[in-house]
Amino acid sequence: MLNKTDQAVIGENARRALEMLDNQVIGLAEQERQIDNIVYDFLQSKDGKCALLEGERNCGRESILRRVLEKYKKELRVINAGFVAADPNYQQELAREEDEGFSVFLVRDADKLITPQQQKFLYTMVDKATHFSWLVFFSVSRQDFAQNLQKQATSRIPKMQVSFDATHDYEEFCKAMTEFLMPSGSPCAKNAVYQTFINSLNFKTWLRPIFETSQLVVLKQIAAQLLMLFGYEDENKWTIEDVNKQIKPIVECSLPSYNAKLELLKDQTMRAQCVFFCVWKLLRNKESDGPLVAPKASYRTVFLEFKKLANQYYSSLDVSSDVFVFREIDHLVEMGLLKADESTNVTNTSFRKVWLHINEKIVEDVIKMNKLNLPSTVCDFFVTILK
Repeated sequence: MLNKTDQAVIGENARRALEMLDNQVIGLAEQERQIDNIVYDFLQSKDGKCALLEGERNCGRESILRRVLEKYKKELRVINAGFVAADPNYQQELAREEDEGFSVFLVRDADKLITPQQQKFLYTMVDKATHFSWLVFFSVSRQDFAQNLQKQATSRIPKMQVSFDATHDYEEFCKAMTEFLMPSGSPCAKNAVYQTFINSLNFKTWLRPIFETSQLVVLKQIAAQLLMLFGYEDENKWTIEDVNKQIKPIVECSLPSYNAKLELLKDQTMRAQCVFFCVWKLLRNKESDGPLVAPKASYRTVFLEFKKLANQYYSSLDVSSDVFVFREIDHLVEMGLLKADESTNVTNTSFRKVWLHINEKIVEDVIKMNKLNLPSTVCDFFVTILK
């Protein structure tokens, strides 16, 4: 068990590492060098130019760009392509803008401007870069982005491209975690007590699932949670063994398969679970009243579906009144698993509408694999909708 002095030292260094975490970018030294060269050449020549930053979401493109610009004390103006694509008026306003003092721009999610109509904005930005001596970066995810442009846009889009397609083996992944928790050259890395403690966590035994399913950004999120634990947890309540126990749920919550609402559903009574699945079953193939409206079912139809389950498949679930089912629906709404119509015009609860507040594909997987361990006859009732 750690003594009080060591606990205090670990807490202090964890808080230091947490303060430094935002600026930690691992494994992108080459990309940073390339962007630095582009920015330096632009500042020296004052010639307007553009460049593509290609990579998946959360790969570090914007973080590296901001770090380089901070070095040169230059501000970055970010234009969200999603807003441009959705709002023609916003696009026109941007096109009419004159030079307002910014010289470096980032068009985020430029893939959303791939349609012929939206491509006009792309080459408008390129033309403005030349006219006003701007440096414009286009952040894209598709490797074939340039190939899918019209000829009018292709002639304008730059050939300069920085790829963020970085790959890491498991050893590098574990070293990245060490770097997040114990930044090189920092006081944290030089403190023997803190260094021993971090090394004792033995990342290799529990990081494999994260490495196989996630990027470094998820690793960074886990590191933040661990540093919060080490730095702010009551020092009298944990030992190394206690910390190792708390690491498991942190890792599990970071996996793509984790869903907080599914965990909440697992904690409900079997009756509440069955009421929830009755709502799902009723809405499974039901058409909505409009393109932006979710399919809905009334409290009454949910009750009738539940009675069908109780009468034909599992009599132990039977209830003497619809009030019991209505209460379960209200409870599921309070838990955030369902949503209900809050309209004051609905005075009769039976006619109140309810719908899912969780992805129906997740619910489908739960039923198919019976992740809640429902009785087989109950599961059969819900599986029929999938056949």
